[in-house]
Amino acid sequence: MEHTPTQDDDLTATFFIKDPDSTGSEGCETFYETDRGSWVVQGKIRGPQVADQLVSLADDETYLEVSGRTMDAFVRKYVKENHGVDLT
Repeated sequence: MEHTPTQDDDLTATFFIKDPDSTGSEGCETFYETDRGSWVVQGKIRGPQVADQLVSLADDETYLEVSGRTMDAFVRKYVKENHGVDLT
C-alpha cells in the first residue's frame, strides 16, 4: 500500500519506549507518543495472510506485530507515568 501524506501527518512524535531486549540502534519495536494524544508504533510488517484475518481494516489503516515483552514494558511505563503505580 502506498502512503499518501495528508493533513493528519501534521503531528509531533516523541520516543516513549522500545523493545527492552533490543540493543543499540538496530530496528526494533518502538512506541512514540504524539502531541495529539495518540501513539505511533514501529514494528515488523506482516503479509496478506495476517491482513486477511483483521476485521474492518480501512484503506488508510495499517497494522504491525509487537511482541508481548514490548507490550509489557509499554504498559508498565504508561501506568507508572500516568497513574503513579509501579507494576514491576
